[in-house]
Amino acid sequence: MSIPAATATDLHGTVRITTDEERAAVLAVFERHGTPLPEGAVSVVFAYPGHGVGERHSHLSGCTSQMLLLSAASGQLSRLGVTVAAASTEPPEKHAHLGALSRSVARFTADDAALVPHTDVDEGRFLLRWTMVLGGSRDGLLVTGITDSVAHTRAVIDRLTADRLRDWAEAAGTGTGAATSGVTATYANGADSLGIVAFEAGVPLVAKVGPRAVIDAETAFVAEVNTGLMAQGHPPLFPVLHGVHHEGAQATSLMEQVEPLTLDNVVFADKAKFVLADEALPALEPHLRLLRVLYTSTARAQRPTVADYLFRERFHAVVEHEGFVATFRSFFPGWDPGTVLGADVVLPTGGRLSGYTPMTRWLDEASAALLPDSGCLVHGDVHLKNMLRRGDGSPVFVDPRTVWDGRDRPDIGFGDPSYDFATLLHSALPMSGLLQAVADGTSEALLPELPAAPDGTLDLSGLTAPFTVDGNLARFEERLLAGLGPDTEPRVLRARLYVGAANALAGWLKYERALATPQTWLAVYAYVLWYLDRARTELA
Repeated sequence: MSIPAATATDLHGTVRITTDEERAAVLAVFERHGTPLPEGAVSVVFAYPGHGVGERHSHLSGCTSQMLLLSAASGQLSRLGVTVAAASTEPPEKHAHLGALSRSVARFTADDAALVPHTDVDEGRFLLRWTMVLGGSRDGLLVTGITDSVAHTRAVIDRLTADRLRDWAEAAGTGTGAATSGVTATYANGADSLGIVAFEAGVPLVAKVGPRAVIDAETAFVAEVNTGLMAQGHPPLFPVLHGVHHEGAQATSLMEQVEPLTLDNVVFADKAKFVLADEALPALEPHLRLLRVLYTSTARAQRPTVADYLFRERFHAVVEHEGFVATFRSFFPGWDPGTVLGADVVLPTGGRLSGYTPMTRWLDEASAALLPDSGCLVHGDVHLKNMLRRGDGSPVFVDPRTVWDGRDRPDIGFGDPSYDFATLLHSALPMSGLLQAVADGTSEALLPELPAAPDGTLDLSGLTAPFTVDGNLARFEERLLAGLGPDTEPRVLRARLYVGAANALAGWLKYERALATPQTWLAVYAYVLWYLDRARTELA
């Protein structure tokens, strides 16, 4: 076996190749721990003896600092698609104080430890401090006898980062083994990505890491859309794809780097991002025109297979999803979800809305009138955060969505343009504002006092977000409707737009980490009902 050159001086320890027995032992322990290391992708395992052991045996000291470094390594390497894990002989209660980080620590029994670098002392057997790399060009690298854990961890991060960027540069065709300047920027993950970073490799590139099935479907769709538009003399809708790097069940798309300023930082009049600015429509117009070109050039008289799911069925699927169940349980312990979903909701305007259960029951009956008889290629998630500009000011979109909730479909990318515009509407009000509150740490102020568990009524009158349509939002909605063409009855188009916005919002109810607080969850929930009520009014 051959690995890129590394010396004891480089990595602050003794470097050798992992034995088959050591590899098998490590893989087995993490499998048993419930966090199996991925096949084909890169993993790095940092081993340490255990907290408090160094107080009795000085040569085993430094475990606390090792875990702090593990946190840093995880943050830097995981966004590159490198799995970072820890191994120790200490029982789980010894590192419970580490919070979420403690879940990444797999325990080695005395028998497990006998198969990897360890030491036996009077009170038992402990792992020595060592680091193992599995997968990639350094597969099988083992560092023992670590002399400086801080310098060692930093060196491992640097080596694996350099390896990663070199492999990506090769996949992008920007030069075999091309030297890069390191990661130049990191971006927030989307729902289907593990990491998104920018780097230089002859040209500025952005790498998006995710599940191979997702990345392959996305890149195939991106290539299809961009090729079609460019053949007609239009700019590509998405960043130009330079290549794809595959490794096991994981893949990385390598694309053109565009200006990082997303349009949610452009179109609002207020820092809270709830009120559209007067210049919002002119700022959005180039993006809307490019979408229109995509729609008209790919239209065909065929109902998208995803239509019924997005305009009806998904509302039922969301509340049965394990993510929804877990998020609800975390935010509202002791509350009964069925009671909440069935309760009327009181808004800050004084309006009273039917609950989720009766509203979706109405939609089951009304949805037949909403389903389109034609479709076209669509973006699938026209969220303001997915809308950017190139250096020349031309419009560009990122993060298309072709599959919802993991449901496969035969006509990937083929949908109804009103759902694209519905996701844009939900981004204009309220999602950009709610996500901004989460980012600012002010989401609890969205509802200063949480309501009591509902008994027929869920009182959300204390919400501070707006539930009215001002002039700029009204003009924005009219522009979206005009972009959908004259072929459908206006009230049906408008209802379709509102149901789509409610659907996009309902999807967020599954994501505890993204919403962060019960206040944000309740705000999203209220807007789901608000948009569904607006749709019902249109069809009345």
